[in-house]
Amino acid sequence: MHRLGVWLAVAALVVSGCSSRQPSGRPDIDAIPEAELRGAAIKASVYELQAKVRKRGVAAVKQDLPDIIEILTAYERLKLGEHQDTYKQINEKLKALQASAASATKDSAIKAADEIGALADKLPGKAEKKPVVE
Repeated sequence: MHRLGVWLAVAALVVSGCSSRQPSGRPDIDAIPEAELRGAAIKASVYELQAKVRKRGVAAVKQDLPDIIEILTAYERLKLGEHQDTYKQINEKLKALQASAASATKDSAIKAADEIGALADKLPGKAEKKPVVE
């Protein structure tokens, strides 16, 4: 639940058009480029979705995809440089997965989540590739 709150805060900043961030008071965090932070956030979401799909199947797709799609849709309004196309591809694949959720099997959902994960690998930033999920 905490993660959802964080994502909503990030989404609010993105939607409001905040292109420069407030200093955190920690030089190590402030030194990380904004593009890397955004990439890491999306990677974390995609990797978490992958793990949930492997564990719970299509139910995870139906439950978690709307939030991720909303965040990525907000990201499309930003100038994301060389990674703009990758964000767009991820969003398109997420929307396709959401549209096919009614007829998807666990195996097809896993395959789609893995394809999306491979695209997320191209984004800047670091995230736990195999997070532990409930």
